[in-house]
Parts: sequence; C-alpha cells; structure tokens
Amino acid sequence: MNPSRMLLTVLVATAAVVGLRLAGAQEQPRTPSSPTVLWVTRAVAAPRVSFHTFDSASTKTAVSYHLYTPAAYDREKERRLPVVYWLHGSGGGLSGIPSVARHFDEAIEAGKAPPCLVVFVNGLEMGMYVDWADGSAPVESMIVKDLVAHIDATRRTIATREGRLLDGFSMGGYGAARLGFKYPEVFRAVSMMGSGPLQETLTHTPRASDMQAEELLARVFGGSQENFLKESPRTLAATNAETIAKGSLVRMVIGDKDSLYANNLAFRAHLESLRIPHEWIVLEGVDHDPKATLQKLGDDNWPFYRKAFGGAADAMAPAKPKEDAKPASVPKTASGEIKLRVHDTDRRAIFVNAPADGTKRPAVIVLHGGMGSAEQMRATSGFDAVAREEGFLVVYGHGTEFGEGRHAWNTGHLLRRQVRDADDIAYLDALIDAIVRDHGADPARIYMTGGSNGGMMTYVYAVARPERLAAIAPVIASMFSFEKVPSVPLPALIINGARDEEVPLKGGMSGNRLVSRAQATPFKPVAEVVDFWVRANKSTTVGVTKVDGTVTTTTYAAGEGGAVTEFVVDSAGGHGWPGTRSRRAASAEPIASFKGAERVWEFFRGKSRSATPPAHATPVSGGGVR
Repeated sequence: MNPSRMLLTVLVATAAVVGLRLAGAQEQPRTPSSPTVLWVTRAVAAPRVSFHTFDSASTKTAVSYHLYTPAAYDREKERRLPVVYWLHGSGGGLSGIPSVARHFDEAIEAGKAPPCLVVFVNGLEMGMYVDWADGSAPVESMIVKDLVAHIDATRRTIATREGRLLDGFSMGGYGAARLGFKYPEVFRAVSMMGSGPLQETLTHTPRASDMQAEELLARVFGGSQENFLKESPRTLAATNAETIAKGSLVRMVIGDKDSLYANNLAFRAHLESLRIPHEWIVLEGVDHDPKATLQKLGDDNWPFYRKAFGGAADAMAPAKPKEDAKPASVPKTASGEIKLRVHDTDRRAIFVNAPADGTKRPAVIVLHGGMGSAEQMRATSGFDAVAREEGFLVVYGHGTEFGEGRHAWNTGHLLRRQVRDADDIAYLDALIDAIVRDHGADPARIYMTGGSNGGMMTYVYAVARPERLAAIAPVIASMFSFEKVPSVPLPALIINGARDEEVPLKGGMSGNRLVSRAQATPFKPVAEVVDFWVRANKSTTVGVTKVDGTVTTTTYAAGEGGAVTEFVVDSAGGHGWPGTRSRRAASAEPIASFKGAERVWEFFRGKSRSATPPAHATPVSGGGVR
C-alpha cells in the first residue's frame, strides 16, 4: 500500500469514538487505550465557573471538578439551589465547559430555567461512569459516595433527590442513565442526550471500530460482556423499573441524523416495555453534535428542568413577605465537618442542619455500616431531607479505616484485627461533647441509629452510655453479648429483615463469608435481643402486634419507670438500609416497605432524656469495645 494511503487509513480509524463526547468538545478523540487515569484536570476559565478539588475516599486521592454558580446564589444568601451533575463524553469534555455554562447562565438570567448549580464532573476520558472491574478507577463510587456529599457539605444545596438532576451528552448520557437508574434514591431526574453505548453487547458500536470496543471492554469491564450488560442502563432500568416509574423523571434527546439513533430508539422501546414514563425528543437534521443538539433544543430544553426542580426550588426559595407584613424569620443553619482528637488519633464526622442562631435542637447520630463512610451514609440514608423538614441536627459518624477507603466500628466482636485499636466509645463521647458544645445539640434529645456494623455499634454504645442518649434505633443488626446491661432504661426501636442472610434473625455466624471470617463471636438471635431490651427497659412483657403488608411491628409499652421497646421485622427485607437497593447481586433486596430515615425519626420524635449527666472527661477503661 502507498505510504500516504496507509497513513490516511490509520488517521481515519483513529478518529472513531467509543461512546460520545462532552457538549462542546470538538477535538479529535483518542483510541480507548490511550487515556490515562487523570483525577485532577487542568482548570478551565469561564464566566461564573470555578475550579475545585476535593479528597475522595473512593479514589484515595484528590479529584477535580468545575462548578457553575448562578448570580442568584450570590444575590439570595439564604436560598438553597438544586444541582445539575453534568457528565461529559468520552474525551473528557474540558473544552465544552464554557459553552454549556453559558447555555445555563443565559437561560437562568432570562427566567427560562430555574436557578441551579452545575457541577462539571471529572468522569475520566473513556471512564464510562462505572467502577472499573480491576479497581483502578472507581468513577461511580467517587461521584455517588463522595462528590455528591462534598457538594452538599460545601454549598447551599437542596440536598435531597428532588434537588439533583443528571444530564450529559454521549458517554455522559450513558452515565446519567446508569447512575440515575441505579440510584433513584439519590437522583430524581435523568436527561440522556445522544447517549451511548446503549446496546446489549460491546462488540461493535456505530462510533467505534471492533478493536476499539474490545479495548474499552477489557480496560473498564474486565473483558466481560456479562459485566458490561450487568452495569448497563438497560439492566439497571429493569432492576429498578417500579421505583423509577413511580418517582423519577426521564428524558431522551437524539438527533435523527445521529449514528446512535437506532440504539436510542431501541432503548426507548426497552423503557416502554418496562412501563417507565419518559420524554422522547427527536431533533430533525442533527448529527452527533453536542453544540448543535443544545442549539436545536433551544428553549425547549428548559421545561424538563422546570418540572424537575420547580417544587423543590420554590420550596427552598426565601419566602416573599405579604404587603404590610413583616418578613418571616428564616432559621439559619450550618453544615460542615467536625474534627476530633481521640487517644492521639485524628477522627472526624459530618454535621448537617445545625442551628446557627444560638438555639438548641434534637440531634440524630447516624453510624455507617462496615466498609462504609460518613459520606456514603449521608448520600444513601435519606437523613438530610428529613432533618431539614423536621428541624433536627443530623451527624454522620466516621469509623476507622482498615484499607482501600473502607471503615468500620470496633464492637469488640467483629473486625477486631482491622480496628482493634479504635476506642469508639471514647470517639462517640467526644462527638456528643462537640455537638452539644459547638453545634447546638440539645443534650436531652440526642439519638443514635446505624445500619449493620453501625447498628451493632449503636447497641454497644447504648449499653455503655444509656444516660447520654434519648433513644436508639439499631437497623439490620444484632448483639454479640448480654453480659453487660444498660444502667438506665432507653427507648429502643429494633429493625430487621427476615430475609437478611448477613445478620440472620436466627443468630449465629453471618451468611456472608467475608463477614463470618471477621466475626469472633456469633450473633445473638434477634428474638433474644428484643427480650434483652424489654427486660432492660422495664417494658411490658406482652407486646401489641400490628401487621401491615410484609411489616410486623410489636410494641412493648413502657412499664413503671421504664421505656418503650419496639420491634419491626419485614418478611421480605434483606440486608441494607431500608429504602435503598442491595449492592450484592445474590442478596435479597433491603426493606422496601418504608424509608429508614423516616421510620427512625418517627420513633425518635418527641422523646427526651429528663436529665443528662456531665460528659465523660475520661472514658471508662475498655468501654466495652476491646
């Protein structure tokens, strides 16, 4: 072959793209094997756009993002805004940031779009918005577990699913669908523009050669077509179809000249077969071009945003005073990080919705499960929204790291080798001291809850320090020992799932081999745990039972000088925080009949400790955790 023709052939092949590109990014794409894992990109300059980095527990390094902030955020100092997470295409999308930001800014200032923050996510070139199979690039976890929590902690956001929308073009549209369908409890609205790849296999795509598709499959999905399909929006939509259909907003936008049109049309048929409502917008004469897509959409882009954010944005906007009436005072609140020094060890926690006006309010301490984090629990538990609606302070505890961003609590019986040096009784003592002293917590109304390992730690602390709490709610957890008894009665809500194999109702060793290997002591049967608290709380020995669908609630009323004990078991519930979805394919889904945060607060509301002794200056030796 003529060398010139050979060079031309190579250049043409290289120009093909796997997935699609960020809006406005027009540079020539690279082959899938060329991108490197670049967690901190260069900064892009654009009006009202700022460059930031944050420490991600999932990546164990700093990660960058760009943020568009509308003028309304600066003008209205008390207003909270919804957040758009803009996901770029396969090329990294930095060059598209100015045009997309300008698109939002012009519409917001003209009153066509609701004021919102826009986070330009760093999803890596060819990153696919998934945790890579070899563990080298946990893109999905970085976004869902870390970035969302970071944005809510550092900006005035509407920190609920109703205040979050995913949008993106090409690979970004694919990512929006993946994350929105997998985590409908985190993101309410999903916009997919020019999305791909949406087919069932990654052997060939209209915008990539077979070789490029094969390289991408190997790098991101471990070379497994089965893994690609499992992680695809197609599978995730089917898995969560009922939840998405009931509570999510979905939009698909595609040009009729786009080479991905056929795949998008087939995906639309898939959504229809699942009875998932969605908008379908076809742009006449538009190819796979992000700028042309936004220009053709024009003002028709914004009704979806108004529908997604209208109620939430209006609810969080400062109230307009009536004529001849004084403006209503809006309680000021604060959120941030608590840093502690416990036995020469640096510890931390996250607080949300603390009073900033000198008043006192109830506080709920929430403990994550094993291998979780404060950020992860905040992102998935739903407590932020309930706290703001009900007016309490929520504090997310952060356990001890034992490798690869995983954290756990030292109960004395589980993961002893990994966290044996952690004195979590002392940590929780110090945390309660801090929120009472510095963050407006009412010492008579401090509550504690946690899931799995966090629920076990709740039991441990409740036995050791019942006088510091007003009520507890261990969830999908059990106890290891009845040797110690709480010194005073303490209202207790116990929630478990009958299909939970990780913490089985019958007790014994965990059905999860990873947990059982780290388990020094068998779990007590949950029925015996309930009996333990009925006796410790001086509750009536005969409970009142109510059955509602799959949920059976047995309430043991407070006896003389005692406290109530309530046991909730869902016959269909597996292991996981109620209202979320299982992260383990072979496990039963978590309790779906109610949301954990709402049910826990319903029990906590109105309960108080009549007298709270002084904080422990020196924790009791051992504290029940060694």
